[in-house]
Amino acid sequence: MSPLLPAVAARRSRLLLVALTALCLAGCDDKSATATRTPVPQEDERSVYSQITWLDAGSPITPAQWLASRTAKTELPQNDPRVEAARTELGLAAHRFGDEPRMIANRAVQLEGMLAKRGIHETAPEIIEALLPVAETSGALQGFGALCQQYFNLRQQGIGRKAAVERLQDLSLREPGSDRSHG
Repeated sequence: MSPLLPAVAARRSRLLLVALTALCLAGCDDKSATATRTPVPQEDERSVYSQITWLDAGSPITPAQWLASRTAKTELPQNDPRVEAARTELGLAAHRFGDEPRMIANRAVQLEGMLAKRGIHETAPEIIEALLPVAETSGALQGFGALCQQYFNLRQQGIGRKAAVERLQDLSLREPGSDRSHG
């Protein structure tokens, strides 16, 4: 055996060790840069509230929290200003339509899905806001659910939001025997 053979083998081993160490170090990030990174909030379409399609009477989630959280695509606390705004809007709609806030929220989310299947993108809060003026119309007799169906029929015919609301207001004024006002 040649006396040079062990020296060459040792040198190759050291070279291999240096090469592996260099590869490992090249794969490491600078720890200070990693530690200072701030995570970017991601919109999570799979949030719990966005998966709920109907709010049951016994649900621990309030209708306002559900609607605001669906729109925000994340779970919002009860004291979030967006939840407060949704609560106010639902309260107004409940007063004007004579329906419970939960049923208004359910119908609006249901209509949101029906419209989306037709390529019309309106959120449930936008739908509630759009239909509120119909309830203000003197003589409006319909509940929110019936109005949602009529609105859907108009929208799927290609009629825009504003024109659909105007038609619904006109229909409410002409409905025979309608003397109910939703102040």
